[in-house]
Amino acid sequence: MAGMGLWDKLMETFSESPEWKGKRFEQFVINKFNPKYFDIVEQTHSWKTNQERYVESSLNPDYTLRYNPTKELFAVECKYRSGLNPKGMLECCKPNQLTRYREFEKQRNIPVFMVVGFAGLDDDPDDLFVIPLNEMKYPALYPSVYRNYSKNPKTNFFWKQGKLS
Repeated sequence: MAGMGLWDKLMETFSESPEWKGKRFEQFVINKFNPKYFDIVEQTHSWKTNQERYVESSLNPDYTLRYNPTKELFAVECKYRSGLNPKGMLECCKPNQLTRYREFEKQRNIPVFMVVGFAGLDDDPDDLFVIPLNEMKYPALYPSVYRNYSKNPKTNFFWKQGKLS
C-alpha cells in the first residue's frame, strides 16, 4: 500500500466490505433481467437505509420480479461466494434465511430462486447457479447438487413455464 493515501485506503476497505460485494452482485444479477421482459415489483432496501431505520421487508428476497408476457411473479435472492466452505460445500445462505425465504414463498405463493455467483469477482463471477428454493433441502450444498443449476454468467436470464434459467 506504499504511496496510497488515506482516502484510497478507506475506499479499498469500504469497497471490500460484504455489504458492497453483495450490492455489486445484486446489481450484476438485476442487469441480467432484460427490462423489455421483466419488471422489478419489489426490491429490498439498502444497507444504508436500514442503518437509518430498519425496514422489515429487507428480510424478503432481494427482488420480486414480473415476467411481462405472462404476468407471472417470482422472487430472487442474490448471494456471492468467493469459495467453498471447509467441507467443500457452497454455503448459499444461513439456516434462518432459508426458513425465512421458504415462508415468503409459501405466503406469497410464488417461486423463489437463489442466484449464487461463485468465484471470480462479485460483479463478474466465474460461475452462476440458479437454484429453485423448493430444491434446496439445506443452506449449504454439495457440488453434486448445485452444479445441476449452473448458468452461463455472461447471458441474460430466461423465464419459461415457471422456471428461471
